[in-house]
Amino acid sequence: MARKRESKVGTTLAEAVSRRRMLEGLGALAAVTACGSNSDNGTPGGAGGPGSAGNPGAAGAANDLAGAPGAGAPGAGAPGSAGAPPAGGAPGSAGAPGSAGAPPAGGSPGAAGAAGSGTAGAGGMTSTGGMLTSPPWTAVPVQDSTDSTNPKPLMCNVVTKTDGAGQGPFFIHDLEKADDIALVRQDIRGQYKADAEKGVDMELYVRLIDKTKSDAACGMIVPVPDIEVYIWHTDGQGYYSGFGMKGGTDEQKPDAAYNGTPGSNNLENTERFCRGIQVTDANGVAAFLSVFPGWYNGRDLHIHIVCFKKGSMSHGRVNYSKSNEKAWIFTTQFYFDPAFSKSIHEAVEPYKRRTSLSAYADAMKADEAGNSGRHCTATKVGDKVVAQIQMVVDPT
Repeated sequence: MARKRESKVGTTLAEAVSRRRMLEGLGALAAVTACGSNSDNGTPGGAGGPGSAGNPGAAGAANDLAGAPGAGAPGAGAPGSAGAPPAGGAPGSAGAPGSAGAPPAGGSPGAAGAAGSGTAGAGGMTSTGGMLTSPPWTAVPVQDSTDSTNPKPLMCNVVTKTDGAGQGPFFIHDLEKADDIALVRQDIRGQYKADAEKGVDMELYVRLIDKTKSDAACGMIVPVPDIEVYIWHTDGQGYYSGFGMKGGTDEQKPDAAYNGTPGSNNLENTERFCRGIQVTDANGVAAFLSVFPGWYNGRDLHIHIVCFKKGSMSHGRVNYSKSNEKAWIFTTQFYFDPAFSKSIHEAVEPYKRRTSLSAYADAMKADEAGNSGRHCTATKVGDKVVAQIQMVVDPT
């Protein structure tokens, strides 16, 4: 499996790149809308047309990007489009036409009708039918300061600490397999066992900050647009997509202590749930619709992230760095506060039944030696988790 995509026939490479670019364009249509500049109290936007959003707020302090909406007339919802058929799942049904948005207080625009989306199969191939909107960033630390008795300075011109576990064995580059699906997609929900409970949906927002242009005191924060953000994590039961064959000698066994099987080269599994790519928007934000992660015996609950400038290439089963890919920017892993993780895992399936395992308590601690110390800011909103994290990177 340690093959370089560059060694493939030129037409195969061109097809793979075209596949990525096409999906990248589609992904932009469903990209996060986190409007405004580095604003804590943005000025209100101008008057929107019928059903249009007001202009973003322009000025303010460090973390909150959202300006107040402009006044707008109610917008009529557009008809939902048919959901794309997922791998391993039934085709999505056509979305119902959106109803006319009622004029809310303050004159913000009416909501568009939701598009139909495919039903998620085990392969996690459903496509998102709408837009994810990032909450404000005011309460999301740029660098963590978790010790309340001895708080650290929150410096915005220092690259986020990387994780001692590094990239890990289970990264898959979008161009690594010529016959693969395109990973540029916002909706990455799915699970290893098709008959398993779906778990808790999670909106995950990652914001990248430019170390070279932001000041230490976080008075000026400059986002990094046009960066490909790769995210991957386990499903609700602790399984990764893409590694080990179901029923094979290298099948994953998340309940048992991990012994190196499957390994990085056991890439026979074609499923791609809970992994995908989004490109950061003008505000440095990439958004994903996933499920709250499970855990496997041997690691704390975590999420992986690798960032590339556009145009990165696959180099097979390697740990990416500037030494082998000039477009590489950043790699780390991040975590959740233990109390929050437990509040999800001890409430619903498929997480709940695994809380009786002896390794569960340790997996919730987020205290592995050498870990990044980065924790998502996460809340439960209705029946879903909304998680945000800011990363300081050097995009040069």
